[in-house]
Amino acid sequence: MSKKLIASVTAVLFVAASLVTGISSAHAANKANGACAKANTSVKIGKNTYKCTYNPTATVKKLTWTSTICIQANTDLKSALPLSNSLLTSYNGRVTSATRQKATNTRLITASQANVDKWSKDLAAYLAAHPTAETTGTEAEKKNIAAVKDGIARNKQRVIDLTTAIASLDSQIKDAQDGLASAQADINTAKATLAAACKL
Repeated sequence: MSKKLIASVTAVLFVAASLVTGISSAHAANKANGACAKANTSVKIGKNTYKCTYNPTATVKKLTWTSTICIQANTDLKSALPLSNSLLTSYNGRVTSATRQKATNTRLITASQANVDKWSKDLAAYLAAHPTAETTGTEAEKKNIAAVKDGIARNKQRVIDLTTAIASLDSQIKDAQDGLASAQADINTAKATLAAACKL
């Protein structure tokens, strides 16, 4: 074999080797979650498209081939978080407000029922001692008896109204707690979706 032919063959083999090395290097670089050099460049790896950027779930900040699905999931989460956090704040506020009002109503019921019990007992004792006071008593006696009865009736009605209000507050608390759980579940789902899409 002539020196010229040997030189030609060597050159061809060198070029071929260089191409293979270049292809292998490029293939190695274009690996999902593999390191990349130029930010925002895109490649197709398998059936998916990847972008050279920072993986949002990575603890170390470095440019890697990050799937566009991961990037979109991160965008969706970031878009959803303000509204979701606003809902969480709103639902928490409703629960707090309704719970506080329920506690206030419960105290008022206790006080009103105490009035009913005491005034009823006092009135019964007075009428036992003055059985004809309502019919033949003085106008002042009749007026006082009527006022006590009216106070008892008003306190009884207050107990009824406040008990109804508490039932409504319980419903509001449940609705707010359900909304709170749903909003939190949505956030958790979005985070899980991001973690799965960006799995390293």
